[in-house]
Amino acid sequence: MLLKSFLIAGLLLAAAIPPGRAHNTSDTTKAVKLLGARFHKGFVLIHSRDLVPVRHSNPSGLEIDWAWHKVSRKAWQSCHCYPKVGAALSLWDYDQPDILGYGATGMFYLEPVFGAWRTVSFSIRAAFGLSYQTRPYDAVANPYNQSYSTYVAFPLQLGANMHIRLRPQWSLDLTGVYNHFSNGGIREPNKGINWPTASVGFTRYLKQPVFEPLEKTSWREEKAAETRFDIAYFSAFNEPVSKLFLLSPGLELKFSRRFSRLSALTAGAEWMYDNGARFEMERAGRNESPQKAGMAIGHEFLLGKFIFSQQFGAYLYRPYRVGDDVYQRYNLVFRASRRLFLGAGLKAHRHVADFLDVRAGISL
Repeated sequence: MLLKSFLIAGLLLAAAIPPGRAHNTSDTTKAVKLLGARFHKGFVLIHSRDLVPVRHSNPSGLEIDWAWHKVSRKAWQSCHCYPKVGAALSLWDYDQPDILGYGATGMFYLEPVFGAWRTVSFSIRAAFGLSYQTRPYDAVANPYNQSYSTYVAFPLQLGANMHIRLRPQWSLDLTGVYNHFSNGGIREPNKGINWPTASVGFTRYLKQPVFEPLEKTSWREEKAAETRFDIAYFSAFNEPVSKLFLLSPGLELKFSRRFSRLSALTAGAEWMYDNGARFEMERAGRNESPQKAGMAIGHEFLLGKFIFSQQFGAYLYRPYRVGDDVYQRYNLVFRASRRLFLGAGLKAHRHVADFLDVRAGISL
């Protein structure tokens, strides 16, 4: 059914959009709009024995994209590529209707495209957003679903794409994608779903884009900042029992040193007052401090005004010890100005998400 829908979407897209008129390099357009569609097929990764009941699942999905493909010199200078910024709506059949049900995701994505002027080009897409699932865990009605326990969750996606230009405004897209969603530790059980997929699709530009192979320059010659010191306040949230939401405040200090146009190395420390841990201690009659402190090292992708960071850390102070002593962090921030940034983060212990947070900070 999803494959038939994919083919129908392609026919409607071709019929609905009139042929665009070519433009030359003197055109001052900074971005070209496009529409796309992809059909996904994959399998569920079993990362916990609790997920054995869904080990034979082969999810399939239909995705519709709307994006802006930047064509300006300024966009080129940010990454020596021509990036896309867009939104994608996907419908998923997880192949286990009685346990995993069905899902819909809406995601914002960034996609640097390398060699866009060639017949065959390549890109990397990172996406995040919100999702809705139809069959969350229920102790009586659906006890085998250990993957998610809320209707709304937070999907992430990372993919590599090959684009084959068929006509000036049409391309065939072949993609390998790693998909994940969980509720970020808001409610248990929360093992999440991880499912890699292969996909085939097409892209239709609303008018013919012109991508010029501009000269590469050194980022150092452009006087880009080599070092940065960030101070961020974040607030994590979870729901240890139904209808009880707890906020946990924290601070992060991070030093970043850029070593290439798109990458930087980081080192930092964080502290938080974990109200979720405090709630669990009160229920167990324990009186340790709910505070946590740790240090982490990591990497940043520098994508214009967006920064996607990955960190690996270890706790230095954690009186209430439950779970691993090490953790991973994934943050996406938007630099509203040279000093101010806003964003969101996910903290995980191995394959289990601990919490999601929202954050704001300043760069020195």
